[in-house]
Amino acid sequence: MPTKVVPARLALVGADPFAAELFVADVRRRGRSHLLDDIAAQLGGEATFVPVRWSNQFRLLTKHAIVWVSIRRRDPDAMPSREFDEEPSELTLYDREHRVEIELAGGRTLLGTLLDSSPADRPRLADHLNRAGRFVRLWTSDEHFLINATQVVTVTELGEEA
Repeated sequence: MPTKVVPARLALVGADPFAAELFVADVRRRGRSHLLDDIAAQLGGEATFVPVRWSNQFRLLTKHAIVWVSIRRRDPDAMPSREFDEEPSELTLYDREHRVEIELAGGRTLLGTLLDSSPADRPRLADHLNRAGRFVRLWTSDEHFLINATQVVTVTELGEEA
């Protein structure tokens, strides 16, 4: 099956983040968010290992060693739009936004937004986190993060002012 190489940053347990490349099926997608969907599906799937390349070496990486994976929100190889000052965003609507600080094992933190469209009777941040799966999605202004839920120590809701 043809594959697409996806530049990413990767943080492993006990290591500093580094540049890496992930591999996903080379299929037609409607945008960057769908690429993230495919990576999330791969990480959330039953397979124990994922193919990754870093330091010019191809490796099979066990998922439990991943703290987080981040993908740039804009394709760095795409030509800038001549019609817009910024690249138009992909339209995905969510019912709720939770501004959060996520503390990870090892003491690092990430700040961003968890977006949620859970049922009306499950509006709380805890409801979202408890059904998120193996990896939790966090949006920042520049990156999409997929965070290994087993590496999360605490999640603090910051509100809109933070």
